[in-house]
Amino acid sequence: MFGNTVDFIGDNRVIFDIGGNKYRLIVRVSYTYKACQIKFVGTHAEYDAIDPLRVEVG
Repeated sequence: MFGNTVDFIGDNRVIFDIGGNKYRLIVRVSYTYKACQIKFVGTHAEYDAIDPLRVEVG
């Protein structure tokens, strides 16, 4: 459905490749509440420096 621009990882987290793989968006999906919580927004270089399963916006 999303092609190769989305990766589903553990803890109901989804990584979106945005802008031709230049940026990353990580969200946690709450299927119960039909909502997404943004966990990370940044460049590909910033994404390489974080753990996608543990990152929190803050």
